[in-house]
Parts: sequence; C-alpha cells; structure tokens
Amino acid sequence: MPHGSLDLLSAYTELAQSSPDVRLVVAGGETLFDYRDYRAAWDKLALELDVSPLVLGPVAHDELPSLVAAADVFCFPSVKEGFGLAAMEALAAGVPAVTRDLPVLREVFRDAARFAADPAEFADQMLAALRSPDSHRSAGRALAGQYTWDAAAAAHARLYATFD
Repeated sequence: MPHGSLDLLSAYTELAQSSPDVRLVVAGGETLFDYRDYRAAWDKLALELDVSPLVLGPVAHDELPSLVAAADVFCFPSVKEGFGLAAMEALAAGVPAVTRDLPVLREVFRDAARFAADPAEFADQMLAALRSPDSHRSAGRALAGQYTWDAAAAAHARLYATFD
C-alpha cells in the first residue's frame, strides 16, 4: 500500500544515488506530522535510509510562493486527494510537478504533470523533471491559469442556477 511521504523519502534516497546534490525539503507539516505514529515511521525510515531531509515545518503563508518557486521539482505523493492544490500552485510558479498516479490527479493535471505510483517511479520521474524542466512548464502554467477564483465563482453560479 502506498504511504505518501514515506514513499517520497524512499524515492529521495533512490534519486540521491544518481543525483547526490539533490536536497529534499519538506514544508508544512499539518498532514505529515499530525500523527505521532506516522512521524515515528518517518523518522525511523530516514534513519534506516541514512538520509536527512530538510523539514521546515509550518511555513508562513506569505513565504510559500517564493519557497515553491525556488524548487527544481515539486513532488506530491498524496495517496488521498481530491484536487491537488499544492501541486497546482507549483505549476503556476513554473515548477515541474510529479504527482501520485491517482485517477483524480490524472483528470486534473492531464499532460501538465508527471505521474508515479511507487518510490522507484517517483525517483525516475523526479530525475526526468530535473533533466528536462521545461518539458511540462508551459502546459503547467496554462493549466494553472485556468483555475482562478473568478472561474470558480462562475462555475458555482452556473451550478446554483440549475437549482432554481
């Protein structure tokens, strides 16, 4: 069974073998570290794999855009997702995204992101994105540009009009 951030940690280990200068930076923490057992599993796996990712913890909202924009690749290994807002924000910033291969994420991101199902695929797709960062950049920005608050409000208004 896939395990989100644990898969990312394993993928990072694989990626670092071919790209030793790569650094895994984890920002946030509300979903990664809300659960003590999951945090213990994360720490145990990092120790077993002998890796030390940079875990920033919660980041101020106004600091997130520059942090995301500074990334070379944004990895989104979520196993339970309804849209993928964080990955969409990365695409809007021009950062290549690798997301979990879930039907909903394929539907949302189509050809604008790379997809992976397990740690080996995440490592491969992150490496591909690092080697060819422009391959999905224009598709990502175009897709992200379609998701505006005005477009969301108009879609809601159309939906609500059907209830009259």
